[in-house]
Amino acid sequence: MKTQPSPDRRILFFLPIALASLLILGSLRVVLDLRNGQNYFLWQLRSSERINALKFLEMLRDKRLMFVGDSIQRGMFESMVCLVQSVIPDGKKSLQRIPPRKIFIAEEYNASIEYYWAPFLIESISDHATNHTVHKRLVKLDSIAKHSEQWKGVDILVFESYVWWMYKPSINATYGSLQDIQEYNVTTAYRLALETWAKWIESSINSQDQKVFFMTMSPTHLWNWEWKAGTDGNCFNETHPIQGPYWGTGSSLDIMGIVEDVLGKLKKKVRLLNITQLSEFRKDGHTSVYGERKGKLLTREQRSDPKTYADCIHWCLPGVPDTWNEILYAHLLQDYRQRKQT
Repeated sequence: MKTQPSPDRRILFFLPIALASLLILGSLRVVLDLRNGQNYFLWQLRSSERINALKFLEMLRDKRLMFVGDSIQRGMFESMVCLVQSVIPDGKKSLQRIPPRKIFIAEEYNASIEYYWAPFLIESISDHATNHTVHKRLVKLDSIAKHSEQWKGVDILVFESYVWWMYKPSINATYGSLQDIQEYNVTTAYRLALETWAKWIESSINSQDQKVFFMTMSPTHLWNWEWKAGTDGNCFNETHPIQGPYWGTGSSLDIMGIVEDVLGKLKKKVRLLNITQLSEFRKDGHTSVYGERKGKLLTREQRSDPKTYADCIHWCLPGVPDTWNEILYAHLLQDYRQRKQT
């Protein structure tokens, strides 16, 4: 029987509850999940700050907001664009694809919402925006310059990196010489990578002008025996959140501890977007068999085999990433109001 993490360890990371197996390779376009006509409820935290699109765009005037990370972070980017684009008149907005970036521009506000593909944050052989695979991972634990060059001067940066690390418990990596490839335990490699990222933060971020956020891990719901004993499925056909205390095996407390430790040592201000515990409950929120793989919707035959093809990693839109963005919005709105008062 699976045991829950001890409360004294969890409380450091997961107290904001009240605020609160497939990796899609290539492109992912989330489609609205109608659940084949079944009753389906959009669950949302009542305490979260709903996004006022016009207010947000005014806050973003003359600024750049960039989401950096893997396809989970791309979903957060797509969520934010969806939440604000409808208030912008046609002809005054555009979406550009300049791999590894996607750029949504609100012309009247001279503002942009951007996404930058960097699944490990540091450099890797998986950095091509569309031609990459999780099956062959090689990361450069002390190299970040290629990516960070694109982050310079961005007003609001939101970083995330987790699921690509967790494909296997070990990962091939270099540290120093590019010819010296070694196998690292994932938690050791993750710490070294995050420390490389932290060094860039310390040397390059101007906390007076730039805001930096780091988003905690996005949970997976790959095995439904974790919340329903005696079953052998996944998130397919789930329509309600998990009730009561829950922590899935797909979320690593060791990684959470590394994030807390590295961010805690920073002199520059980086705020944690703690989305993990609130998202743990949302076994009902994944794209399941209603998304796409490699740019194509699943076939009828594939949809009839959810045990193989259901995606229990990525999230539907509208859905869970909207709540993450509401938490981000609440932080930015608080900053905006404080600045107005000074």
